[in-house]
Amino acid sequence: MANYRTTVILKTDIVDSTPRLAGQTQAEMGAQRRQHKQFISETAAQHRGSVFDEEGDAYWIDFPSVTDATLAAIDMHQNLRSMQVGKGEKQRLAIRAVITVGDILHQEKDTIGTTMTQTVRIEKFTPPDEIYLSHAAWLVLNKAEVQTSLVGEFDLKGFSESEKVYKVDQTHRTRVLTNQYIIFTDARGFTRFVRSSTPEVIENFILDCEDLFNDVCERHGGMVRQVTGDQYFITFPDSAEILTVILIIYRSWKNIIKRYGLGIAVSIHKGNLNVIRSYVYGDDIHTTVYLSEIARQHQDNKDGIFVVTSGKVWNKFRGTEQESKFQKIGDDKPLWDNKRDVAREEGIYQLILEDEQ
Repeated sequence: MANYRTTVILKTDIVDSTPRLAGQTQAEMGAQRRQHKQFISETAAQHRGSVFDEEGDAYWIDFPSVTDATLAAIDMHQNLRSMQVGKGEKQRLAIRAVITVGDILHQEKDTIGTTMTQTVRIEKFTPPDEIYLSHAAWLVLNKAEVQTSLVGEFDLKGFSESEKVYKVDQTHRTRVLTNQYIIFTDARGFTRFVRSSTPEVIENFILDCEDLFNDVCERHGGMVRQVTGDQYFITFPDSAEILTVILIIYRSWKNIIKRYGLGIAVSIHKGNLNVIRSYVYGDDIHTTVYLSEIARQHQDNKDGIFVVTSGKVWNKFRGTEQESKFQKIGDDKPLWDNKRDVAREEGIYQLILEDEQ
């Protein structure tokens, strides 16, 4: 049965997706679409929204209020930036968002109405990384929650009267992510490898690393925070996934050693990190890098795999059957003077995976 219902609409769309898709394989396109749909759906649900239609990489989402829709759109923009730390402007995904409100005819699975047409018209001139609102949506928005400014007055095709359009003034404030498991990976001998290998071999290694770390994050709720050549910063919110993730990396890297002869040093720490747009920073990131240096000092087999953790990670598994996998590293080799407190107060442990099959 058809019925009209006043509906708050948020429409999101990836900007300039066609050129980016042209350079991807079918598997890569499918993976990206699944990841993006999950990201949009989960972020919307956190603000009481639900996807009711999709067109390629564009999503129509309804909300109980304009304020909910706007806060969801802000989170989408900021979280998408955070997920793509280290990617340049040409490589990263960027979305635009439009919020409108009005009567929509709901008929079985179809939705019809001038509000949807208005949404599409406004979307055409919405820039990437921006959130635009129709005049009706702006009128009922809680101005104490969200700051906005007038973009201008526009003549929309098919509408007799011009429309005032507003944008959300996004303040990119630093967000603090707490109690994250931070993983830093560093391939051993990468500089030598680059100097002695062909561009094709180097590219294959880089792509193999990208596939490995993106896959393990997708499957276990992690996020790649930054990539610099052979080095990856990855975070996971749940300790239950950490040992599984490290075991996957361990097993997969054995194949990389066979192909390219490169070992790896992996460090794991538990702590906080600060995120603003596509940048991350904080003392716990520095500590994780420091642990990687300790791993390099103690890694006798440069072509092997060496995993080191801080005491904060070890403490999570203390008293469990997994505790036996942690072997404390002593002071037989020099530690950085300004980081001795980390080793003294928390301890540094090698994670033993040699017996895992």
